[in-house]
Amino acid sequence: MVKFEKIILTALFDEVVLRIADKLNPKGWIQQHNGYCYLRVNDNYINLIQPMLNKYGNITKPVYFNPSNNIGAHISIIYPDENIVPQVTIGQKHTFSVSGLFKAQHGSQNYFALSVISTSLAALRQKHGLTAQPFFDRQEIPFHITVGVSSSHF
Repeated sequence: MVKFEKIILTALFDEVVLRIADKLNPKGWIQQHNGYCYLRVNDNYINLIQPMLNKYGNITKPVYFNPSNNIGAHISIIYPDENIVPQVTIGQKHTFSVSGLFKAQHGSQNYFALSVISTSLAALRQKHGLTAQPFFDRQEIPFHITVGVSSSHF
């Protein structure tokens, strides 16, 4: 039996972070890799915001910024464990709006993310028979851009 970790979401309020996010271009392009479908967005969502999170501890950039796994800043649309390989148009443009900042505790990691709203991404998921919001580890989660990661302290 596969064990699933509960994801604990905590809303954060950081006016400076949200102001920076509001100045960035809220659009991206669909990409797909091994059953994982995502919206590639401007790397400045991470490059400019991750350093602002130091008040929450030692926050590093997500692993997909390292050279061997360079997906870059993105919004997950369909996860491989949702068991759908969607027929999507690679490079299709979608827009979104940043709606907040949150911390998601999952296992031994804390993920800091911008929550985003996108009616077109929700419609894309529903077109493929999925819920409007992504499912990760058997839990519905908001569309988001992960901007930093830290280890949980128990």
